[in-house]
Amino acid sequence: MTSLQTSERQTLKAHIVWLGNELEKSRRQCRTKTELLQRMLDPDDLGHAVSQEIRTLVYQILIEDSHNERASWNNR
Repeated sequence: MTSLQTSERQTLKAHIVWLGNELEKSRRQCRTKTELLQRMLDPDDLGHAVSQEIRTLVYQILIEDSHNERASWNNR
């Protein structure tokens, strides 16, 4: 096995840092979306202004996100 050259190491490090930053950005966006959807379901917050049809869609989105997260953990 050959050792990595300094430039290859720097390139790999840059990619790892970039991927970490993208992952963190995605995590923040998902958290923001989930917080908004939860506020839409809360009758003391935004829920009183949201129709039943929208609340049903919000429940479906939250449940789907939960299933997707569980599936990603199970696939590891």
